[in-house]
Amino acid sequence: MSTEAKKMLVTAMRTFLFCFLLAVPALAQTYTLSGKVSDMAGHAVPSATVSAKSIATGHSFTAETNSEGMYSIHDLAGGDYLVSAVAGELQAAPIKVTLAEAQTTDLTVSPTPKGARAF
Repeated sequence: MSTEAKKMLVTAMRTFLFCFLLAVPALAQTYTLSGKVSDMAGHAVPSATVSAKSIATGHSFTAETNSEGMYSIHDLAGGDYLVSAVAGELQAAPIKVTLAEAQTTDLTVSPTPKGARAF
């Protein structure tokens, strides 16, 4: 193999390695947590704030429910989260949810009056 061919091969390998290293973070798996917030009678709760707090990092991610009580929080890393909802004077006790490989978790929470015990 000529010196020129070796240089071209080395350049091609460096370019490939550089592109590969740039692509690795893009391969990090993210997940979506979605579901519905409803009251004790099963009615949708619009404009509720849903929070998902990462147990590992402590970071919180939020979404607001639509008119049908549906929410979606995108681009979450895999792991354990405490998920809760608040709507005015109503709140839901935190629920532990584990986001794992190739999984979208649907979650329905029923808010209870603040200060009330959730069973």
